[in-house]
Amino acid sequence: MSLFRHLHDDAFLAFSRDHKHLYAACLLDLHERFFSGAPSFPTPQQVMHAIYDVMRSNPSLWSEGDDFGNLPEIISAHRRRIRKADVALASEKGDKALGLARQLYARLLAWGWLEEEEYGLRVTVDMAMGPLLVIQRLASLNKDLSQRFGGLIVQIRLNLEAVEKLTPEITDRKQREAALAVREARNQADQFTKSLRAILADLKRIRRTVMESKTVATRLEAFFEEFVDQLLLKDFESILTVNHPYRFRDAIVDLARRISYTPETMQVLAEEYTAASMAADVEDGRMAAADDLLAIESIFEQIGQMFERIEAFRRQLEARVRNTIKYAERGGQGLVGRAGDLVRRLDALLRDGRHDKATVEWSIEPLRSPWSEHHQAPARQPRRPVEARELAAPPSDPLYELRKKLRLEYIARIAPRPEDVRRFLEGQVPPFATKEARFMEIDTVDDFLAFDCARRYALTGEVPAQVRAGFDLEPCPDTPPHDSEWLRCANFVVRRSGRLRKAEAAHAQ
Repeated sequence: MSLFRHLHDDAFLAFSRDHKHLYAACLLDLHERFFSGAPSFPTPQQVMHAIYDVMRSNPSLWSEGDDFGNLPEIISAHRRRIRKADVALASEKGDKALGLARQLYARLLAWGWLEEEEYGLRVTVDMAMGPLLVIQRLASLNKDLSQRFGGLIVQIRLNLEAVEKLTPEITDRKQREAALAVREARNQADQFTKSLRAILADLKRIRRTVMESKTVATRLEAFFEEFVDQLLLKDFESILTVNHPYRFRDAIVDLARRISYTPETMQVLAEEYTAASMAADVEDGRMAAADDLLAIESIFEQIGQMFERIEAFRRQLEARVRNTIKYAERGGQGLVGRAGDLVRRLDALLRDGRHDKATVEWSIEPLRSPWSEHHQAPARQPRRPVEARELAAPPSDPLYELRKKLRLEYIARIAPRPEDVRRFLEGQVPPFATKEARFMEIDTVDDFLAFDCARRYALTGEVPAQVRAGFDLEPCPDTPPHDSEWLRCANFVVRRSGRLRKAEAAHAQ
């Protein structure tokens, strides 16, 4: 399969045998020591030395059937093979463990995790691309999984603010290269989404761990260790405080929209995408930049659903633990059990006669018999045949009817009819005149909805007959955009055609 084309067919045998934890520890140590950070090309002797050190530090991982006791320390000395640091500790145990280290090294070579390369007389060990990427991910899972993305959201906003300032008149290469931050902002937005999914998955894992606990003590311990210490104090602190993504969500969405509606900025983005070989030509670069901006806008518009799920899981987990504590007091080890034992001891003291006049002021519920003629189950009656009759009308709910009426009014208002758009344009454009959209004034919500509908007519060219009879709408991309308190969009031209007036005059004759 193409998924594993960069891995050896037997690569995962290292994690399926008896000593899988030893192989995992060795691979993580080799990655940390030789294949991360500064470039390093170890020799086979150095790699075997590192495997030996892992075995020496973790005897429980391989001493199940091969208990070698305390192993002597060994040191790799450049071209010398291996010398023992303490000759007094040299024994058959160390030689046997060293032989096992060579065996582990040979298996890692055979399974494709390591590979040897010859440079003249020198032999070095390296890790191929596929195994290196896999072990990098495993190493990241072995570390602290808490997510930190408060600064990530701020960085996305700052990148988009820098991109918004770009114009074709800017010739400085450093300033124009800020256009590439759009692609980086998209990658950071994807990382932000993965962080939210990681928190949600961690909540599911914690809930499973808490509910699988056998006793109340282990359940509470799992809750406070897994949820409070590891997740609540780290991840929730970063999303439920001043770094909450909702703080910058609207600003990021507005920035992405303004950039996509500004032709000058999009031109700079297209040119820089092409210059950085991120697009084949300028038009392809414009489409790629628009796709990146749309992805950022979509991600931050839909994060509310993810936060609702996280909050719901948190409430469910806290409710389950709260119920556990509540009902634990009703068991034999809780308050009821301790109170019962106290009452029995007090009764024993009274029976002994030592406190015959001891009284406790208390209100006792009077006893009532649960038996009554009204509590008996009614006798089963013979089944009556089904009779045809008229269905009763559903009960009328005034609140539901009012909400239905308001919803219909909202639907009718949010989608203006062509007649509404025509009336708006008649109030904006004088007879036999032409007016650009950037000079139109928007005063009410209905004006804004009609203007936005006219903008879509001009961009798509699909103008209804009611509007086309009196007006011609055409886009005007090379002019400044319309920028008001309501919205910012590309400019377009509205021209009175006069056809409607001529048709009315002909009809009057």
